[in-house]
Amino acid sequence: MSRFPLRSLFRPGRAPTALLLALAFATVACGGGEEAAPATSTPTVAATTSAPAFPLIVTDSSNTAVTIQAPPQRIISYSPGATEILFAIGASERVVAVDKFSDYPEQAKRLPKLEYSDPNPEAALAHQPDLVLFATRQRDQVKPFRDLKLNVLYQQEASSIDGVYEQIILLGRVTGNSEQAQRVVAQMRTRIEAVTQGVADVPQGPRVFYEVTKDLYTAAPNTFIGGMFIAIKARNIAAGAPSPFPQLTAEAVIAADPEVVMLGDAAFGESYDTVAKRPGWAAVSAVKNRRVYAIDTNIVDRPGPRIADGIEALARALYPDRFK
Repeated sequence: MSRFPLRSLFRPGRAPTALLLALAFATVACGGGEEAAPATSTPTVAATTSAPAFPLIVTDSSNTAVTIQAPPQRIISYSPGATEILFAIGASERVVAVDKFSDYPEQAKRLPKLEYSDPNPEAALAHQPDLVLFATRQRDQVKPFRDLKLNVLYQQEASSIDGVYEQIILLGRVTGNSEQAQRVVAQMRTRIEAVTQGVADVPQGPRVFYEVTKDLYTAAPNTFIGGMFIAIKARNIAAGAPSPFPQLTAEAVIAADPEVVMLGDAAFGESYDTVAKRPGWAAVSAVKNRRVYAIDTNIVDRPGPRIADGIEALARALYPDRFK
């Protein structure tokens, strides 16, 4: 089951905040939506050499200069993506606690778990961290944590594949593991470029509907997930939507006639059979041709090293004759 908390954004009484772009959901063809503050740029590091000297100054997503006095030895990660990055770049032994959704790799499951949406600064203090990593969802908790003198590096989730590369490099520099981070990025680039080269001669890919929830929330092209579809030349039926994560009507989806449906909600019971039983969906090309696929959302909506797995999985579903 997918444990990345994208679905936790759909909660009564709260303005939904998209984990990937920090933007709200809107309704396409059937109404409006509530909008949150836009995402800021990827944090930057003052120095540019591959082996930074400490102390290191990082300007984070709150436009705050964060000083890292020395390679941190006790790190708390409140981001599943950041947790995966830390393990991939060889900093896992310095991670002392993670948010409750950080479940990969296997070792991360054994770490102490902390609240994801509304983290408690006193609970964090008990682990004596010298660095706390926050993502978009914890934006409102940055000040309370800093008021307790916790060193917080706030990184909004990357909104593009290049943004993921940048965040991996950044965490490599912050932890003193730059060489390992650069190797991870190089390996990811090689795999992703192999996929994009595999579709280089495709003039036009299939029409795709990516289903976030069964009430037809989806990801538009100007999102991290949407960018992955663009990279493999898929035509997203949510193109032109007024928000990054719009809610489509059933009529709009049927009229767009997607040739492929990717189910990001398969872990919550959606399948080819449930989609085929929806009123009017039997006429959709994806249903007629049985091209309705479950996708492991952990590898497509966590901006971390496994996005290479995600793009490969999407490519196999969209182009089965090219990718095995």
